[in-house]
Amino acid sequence: MEDKNQKLEIEGQGFAEQIVENFGTNDVFVIAEKAGVKIIYESWFPVTIGEYNRKNKLICVNLNAEENREKIIAHELGHFFAQELSLDKAEEENFCHEFARSLSKMQLKISLKGAEDIKKNKNCKS
Repeated sequence: MEDKNQKLEIEGQGFAEQIVENFGTNDVFVIAEKAGVKIIYESWFPVTIGEYNRKNKLICVNLNAEENREKIIAHELGHFFAQELSLDKAEEENFCHEFARSLSKMQLKISLKGAEDIKKNKNCKS
């Protein structure tokens, strides 16, 4: 089972990189819009923090969740993209977790790169 989980981690990471390349961004809101996935916000007892409705291509984010909303959306986008992978429920959750984690890491790297560029530009003298 560990080999399968490692494979899903690698697939989730690689898939996140591919999505960023294909969509030209790592912004979950832009990715969802370009993929035709609608995002809505509702409140319910926090058993879950987000849900993906395959039939309606809809991500529902729980307003009662303490988790970062972008992270929730990234995870639920993982479910959207995982539809083609023929995974069982546990495998799909592992894939989505890794997809969201990888997408989040890429956001951090891009943010840090942007901060470095700004810092470099601030130090330039004309």
